[in-house]
Amino acid sequence: MKKRMSTAYMTYLALMIALSIMLNYFPEIPLAFFAPWLKLDFSFVPMLLIGFSLGPVASVIALVITNLVHLLGTTTFGVGQLANIIIGLCFLLPPTMMYRKKRVLKTAIIGTVLGTLLMTVAGVLANKFILVPALLGDKIAGFDMAGYLFTAIVPFNLLKGTINGAITFLLYKRLSGVLKDAERECDVNTSPDQ
Repeated sequence: MKKRMSTAYMTYLALMIALSIMLNYFPEIPLAFFAPWLKLDFSFVPMLLIGFSLGPVASVIALVITNLVHLLGTTTFGVGQLANIIIGLCFLLPPTMMYRKKRVLKTAIIGTVLGTLLMTVAGVLANKFILVPALLGDKIAGFDMAGYLFTAIVPFNLLKGTINGAITFLLYKRLSGVLKDAERECDVNTSPDQ
């Protein structure tokens, strides 16, 4: 029985990670009104679905693997992926941990709002201390950091968190039967994230 649960768990997790990886590349929507290199993607949607159905550790595994795969086509030498992992942890952990304790829609929504706010703060800090210094190097002296953070990073992360959260809740309602089957098959109480 344990082997069957483990196989079901790994299969479901692998499928959702594959979907996350695909959504990390396509569609990437450039939001030039913030900054041309900021692109909206929907890879957090399957990660959040994984977290709600299998638990927070499973969503973290999906986040890390998705970013490791994205390293293959990076132009930021891994700095962007590191920042994305930090931001992703802030977005994914609050709703999935809260939902794990109390499995009701209200808890999931409150957690996702909290995750979006934490992701926005993390986005500001990651850009200020990791991304911008690493990418600009010596040119950072003439860069309007405050303007960039508050006119591009803050609204971008708020928008990204809101859209990914909204799509997750729309899909979760439609997929709730499948996800509940996955929970039962994988026996969340004995899954690796305990």
